[in-house]
Amino acid sequence: MRKQLLLGAMALLGAVEAQEAVIYRGFAELRQPQTLPQNEWVWEPGEALFQSLVPGTLRLIGVAEQSRRVEVAAQPNPLLAYVGKEVQFFWEGQWRKATLVSAERNLYLYEGRYLVGLPGTVAYPDPSGFSAAPGPRVTFLYQGAGAATLAYLTRALTWSLRYTLEDGELTGWATLTNALGRPLQLGRTELVAGSVPLLEGGFNVPAPRPETRMLQAAPAMADATEAEFVGETAGTYRYRLPGVVRLEPGLTELPFMRARVQPVYLWRLQTGFSTGRELAFVRGFRFVAPENLAAGVVSIREQGVFVGQASTGDTAKGNNVTLILGADPEGRATRQVEQQTRNRFRVTTSVRNPKSYPVEVEIQETMPQPFTLEVLDSASGQTANAAVQPGEGLERTPEGYRIRFTLAPGQSRSYVYTLTLQQR
Repeated sequence: MRKQLLLGAMALLGAVEAQEAVIYRGFAELRQPQTLPQNEWVWEPGEALFQSLVPGTLRLIGVAEQSRRVEVAAQPNPLLAYVGKEVQFFWEGQWRKATLVSAERNLYLYEGRYLVGLPGTVAYPDPSGFSAAPGPRVTFLYQGAGAATLAYLTRALTWSLRYTLEDGELTGWATLTNALGRPLQLGRTELVAGSVPLLEGGFNVPAPRPETRMLQAAPAMADATEAEFVGETAGTYRYRLPGVVRLEPGLTELPFMRARVQPVYLWRLQTGFSTGRELAFVRGFRFVAPENLAAGVVSIREQGVFVGQASTGDTAKGNNVTLILGADPEGRATRQVEQQTRNRFRVTTSVRNPKSYPVEVEIQETMPQPFTLEVLDSASGQTANAAVQPGEGLERTPEGYRIRFTLAPGQSRSYVYTLTLQQR
């Protein structure tokens, strides 16, 4: 019997070593090649994997399935093995003896009296009652035999992505999480980015365990083999990891991508109509995606200084990636508001760049409805009246307006509009 179990475990291990994986943000699809006996096969996935399975996703491909039987053994009460036996308990400085009368009621006989539970430390005569219950089993009944594939979705294997943007160099590392409690050897691995919803959870998802971080041995980033973009499918991006991937329990980090970008420093203001004398910008960076980028957290460093983290969504190649970091003490616009009539305002907004590097400015203002907006003037320069770059004018929108321009070091710009709020 032990030899049969050992052979079964070795067969399962061999299947695991040959499996393929498509890993999503919160789950993965695993495919394990199998050589099936005639008509019936028993799969013992182990507790962790079984609990993580997504209902309705287990498939046995290559044979005509007829039925399945799922067996999950109830956890036995370990006290059942000691009913009628003496146990010892340490109380008030000495070991004492009692007899277990009922395991269900946790009832003991001690010196002619019945006690519910025992005080202090309890010692049992042998460990027989604490043996592990049999693990879950799935019995497949089918027609045929031979080569097949076992496929399923599991929440125990996931991935995430972290980038570093430093002086124009964007590097990405993928973190793969293996919560199965045993190593996985993946012959072909793809990572999928995008929104892929699951409507059902696992059978009984266990409580999270403390994470351990396993750093996959890898050469220096300049020589590392990165993930390869293999295409878009129904709104998702797919990336293939090179070679065989071995995932120890816990976290494994692998190089994902490296590219040069041209980030610009950004001041952004999105606000409703304001008559305040000063408007505060939030700061950030913007760059054009050099390839189809998967969503992740970006750590940003400039001139050797860590300046913050921001998240980015999935972004198509050539589109803008905008990373917002929070307030800039120098990011201020001044405003003068002249009330010409009860419902008509002449507004002048001025922005100056006090920094030693260029700043891209974005302002979007939403007006109370209904309204009329008239642009009177737009000028830029170190002092005033310098030429306005093409495409840097004020653009009206149904909600108000937006304007975008770049300020060189020490440069300033002002723009003027008249706002008329319609009578209701």
